[in-house]
Amino acid sequence: MDINLTIPFQFPLIGHNPWDSDFLQERHDFWDSPTTFRWFEARGYTLYRRVCLGDHDIMNPFTVPRLPTEDSVDAEYPYPYHDSYIYYANQAYTYSALDKSGKVVFAQDVHGRHVAIKLVPNNTDELRILQLLNQQSLKALEENCLIPVLEFLPIKGFCFVVMPRWGASPAVPTPGTLREVVQIMRSMLKDISMQNLLVNHFASEYNGHDNPGRTKLRSAGLLSYALFDFDISVIVPPTVSKSDFRLPYRMSWDGSYNQPFDTAQGEFDYDPFAFDVGTMGREFCRYYQHASKDLPLLAPLLDGMTTRNIPRRFTASEALEFLEARLSEVPDKHLQQPFLAASQSGMYDRYDRWQHVPPDFAQKWAMYREPRLPVMTRFLRWLCSFEAMLHVIPFIRRTMSSIWAIPYQFITSAGLRGRVML
Repeated sequence: MDINLTIPFQFPLIGHNPWDSDFLQERHDFWDSPTTFRWFEARGYTLYRRVCLGDHDIMNPFTVPRLPTEDSVDAEYPYPYHDSYIYYANQAYTYSALDKSGKVVFAQDVHGRHVAIKLVPNNTDELRILQLLNQQSLKALEENCLIPVLEFLPIKGFCFVVMPRWGASPAVPTPGTLREVVQIMRSMLKDISMQNLLVNHFASEYNGHDNPGRTKLRSAGLLSYALFDFDISVIVPPTVSKSDFRLPYRMSWDGSYNQPFDTAQGEFDYDPFAFDVGTMGREFCRYYQHASKDLPLLAPLLDGMTTRNIPRRFTASEALEFLEARLSEVPDKHLQQPFLAASQSGMYDRYDRWQHVPPDFAQKWAMYREPRLPVMTRFLRWLCSFEAMLHVIPFIRRTMSSIWAIPYQFITSAGLRGRVML
């Protein structure tokens, strides 16, 4: 008799802290229950078990495989490299997976291959995007740095989406050379944020940041990166021009901490495509902007990706094209220089990436150099830093924009647009 599996907790959470221990415990109880285990087992998936090392370890976010796993496996897309390395030699965490959200579980299929299973609500853009991707060929997904959906497992109100397990923390270990930095940037310009990316290698997620296997794969240029998280993604209506599409300012606050300051001055809407490029630019700045003294092309590239002048901001394809063009001018030997991680990196919109750039290079690419923050920009950011003003300033700016639009609309409707300049 088939088990009727239902979700016993509120998902997604509305008006509550998703990291609250009580809510996470509800989710852990569901994933760890014998009923849930049997339901997935009947469909060919053996869920990982939670690592509990004592009575007070019930909230441990780490889970490990139940079935035997080879010590080392080569990648064959869509399945990644993986190995049994663990930094502290704590065998209880071998091949451990980490999820702190309570909405993802890991498992092995009937062939012992590792998969990730995500809970996705029905009637959401996230599910529609995943269904759209499922219609694409594996070759197309690989070329566009995407992880395929292996299977959809529907239940009432939700769907479990099964995908190959890839590795987290794509920025670690730290690249060893400038060439490795460039390889990362090339691949990730097709994606959004480090936190939305996975890498085609995994081992234990428990203190696994110094994995020598991943270091060797990166040095050999064998690592690739892919986008996997679409839970705050939006499908653009096909009738809307990409250049005209805007989203309300509140939506720019969703997601991780690494957003550009496109709405920090009280803007009432924003360009999501430019916002995505700014997000990736800010991520690059966080890890690599200090390397502009050794690789000057980073100064105009990162300024072009994060400029406050949104119409002038690079698109992702323009940023990649600029990177490739400038790299063709860099001697191969130069890219073999060692890359040293910064002990501290300044805020992306205040850090001077041009301070150590050769004068002739700075002059040649001065058109991309971002000016210092204007006084008015700093003032508006200060105003918007007060919670009481978060929605007041956007309201005022929207109102003023509507008022200024009235004479423009009148002139356009009267056929005077070509003869009158506002």
